[in-house]
Amino acid sequence: MSNATVDLVCGPADPVPGAEQSYRLTGLLGSGGQADVFQAVRMSAGISSTPLTVKVFRFNPSDPKEQQFRSWDKGDAVLMDLHSRNVGAICRRIDAFYGRAPHSPDAPAVGDPVPFQVLEYLPGHDLRQLLSQRLARVNAARTLQSVVNVMLAMHHPPAGAHPVLHMDLKPANVIIGPEGSAKVIDFTGARYYTPAHLTTIAYTPESAGPEAHQGTVGPSYDVHGFGSIAFYMVTGASARTDTPGQEQSVPWSRLRTHPVLESNPRLRDMLTATLDDKPSNRPRTEELSRWITELVDEVSRSNLPDLGVDWGASNGAFASSTESTRRLVGPVNSPMAAPMPSPPAPAAPAAPANSTRMMEPGLDGVGPVNGAKPIVGHVRVPEQGNYAPGQSDNNELPRLRLAGDPSQSLRRDDHPDHVDREEQPPLLGPPGSLSKGLELSIIGGLFSLIMWLFFTIQQGMETIRNQALGYLLVIGVAIGLFFLIRLAGGLFWGRILHAKRRTARLAHLATGIFLFLVGMNYLDQLTWSWLDFDFNPIDWFTGLFSWFSLDGITAAVTEKVSEWFENLFE
Repeated sequence: MSNATVDLVCGPADPVPGAEQSYRLTGLLGSGGQADVFQAVRMSAGISSTPLTVKVFRFNPSDPKEQQFRSWDKGDAVLMDLHSRNVGAICRRIDAFYGRAPHSPDAPAVGDPVPFQVLEYLPGHDLRQLLSQRLARVNAARTLQSVVNVMLAMHHPPAGAHPVLHMDLKPANVIIGPEGSAKVIDFTGARYYTPAHLTTIAYTPESAGPEAHQGTVGPSYDVHGFGSIAFYMVTGASARTDTPGQEQSVPWSRLRTHPVLESNPRLRDMLTATLDDKPSNRPRTEELSRWITELVDEVSRSNLPDLGVDWGASNGAFASSTESTRRLVGPVNSPMAAPMPSPPAPAAPAAPANSTRMMEPGLDGVGPVNGAKPIVGHVRVPEQGNYAPGQSDNNELPRLRLAGDPSQSLRRDDHPDHVDREEQPPLLGPPGSLSKGLELSIIGGLFSLIMWLFFTIQQGMETIRNQALGYLLVIGVAIGLFFLIRLAGGLFWGRILHAKRRTARLAHLATGIFLFLVGMNYLDQLTWSWLDFDFNPIDWFTGLFSWFSLDGITAAVTEKVSEWFENLFE
């Protein structure tokens, strides 16, 4: 839809004269379930800044005001934290304040203060608008990888930072800029992955996973949202929809069947893997980059309709800055955030059809409550391993479950496909950990190989076949020893103690020691008489010490070395 031009002002409610006209709103960019979004500039002594985005909270009189403000504050705190972590490919937060509703420059500010959020202005269009209106071409791999990079930064933060769930990843929340770059927006429903913070679940029927109806979400909930973005880029349709003509036996939207996918089973299976009803069946966040590569290869080989998405290696032909910038046209005829008068409060505006809802388990245990109320209650975190507040865990985080969830028994008995199973850490450790410490095995292996070569030459080349088979058996035993120790460590260290396993140094150390002992065994069987030249290691070492003038020390050390070599070669 066209963005309407406006002429309003707003600002923080503070005693500085003119503060409530600090921001001049110039255009309505859109309205969501909880806020109106404006294009704006910051005013200072008559000088305006470059364009900004101002997000104005929309109060819902049917819910407690304090509860709504706390929910807004949680999303704002998460976005501010992600900004300070320098997470790329997100809409950056600039400022936040409480002020009265936007009003005309000539009218006084009225009503109670509401939260405002000031964000960077992102020229361009969201992915849904871009493809449905064919405004510009989109590079699939670049866009999807940008979303994955944000997910990795949220789910696997640096040490000392809390993991984060976005909980509302969908095509409408990905902005494609004029140069083709993608950024994730709308962190209103984002939460820290901790019980105290995750008390509401953002839910969009067309893109959210069904576990939201069970009050159980985790990183795989964001993976489902990512899958809905990929599904839209392949088919041009939303991932989930009610199935016409069938009785709705579950409260969540069903996966959409699409002719493009039904004619390509492999592509269908790849896309639906990220959209599986069971969260544990979806790829992990760290596996999505490889999944993107496989998806791009599969789509490139398929004969799909051109939806304006480039699946090849090129970056695509992006629209110019003028074409891809959201225009502000037309008179002020769209609904705006009106001034909030004192009680009685105005009726809450209806949320758009595909907007995000904040939901809680229904009275029947599975359905959402009408009115989109937030979840109220305590959240239990089962088996978090060594994850603690302010501490990062590089493994996939466990999913949260509402304590006393009334749908728990129904989920286990009537919907076995949706039993939430805790994901166990891999027995061999996280990807990439097996190579850490490899130098220890290499050192032991090189020593045993050199000693084996000396021993084989001494025994004669006619025995090289048997000697080679024997050494290959040694290598096989060493490999088996490595994986046996790794599996034992995975059971005890990873699954019983729930400790992080970043390297395989202990297993490599044991393997290196084994190979070193094998080499020492070969060395023990060597004799020096087979050498063609006159070489005596005892004479060599004693000659080395003769260079020193410290007669007492030299004599003592020489005597000890001589005794050691004589015992060695007896």
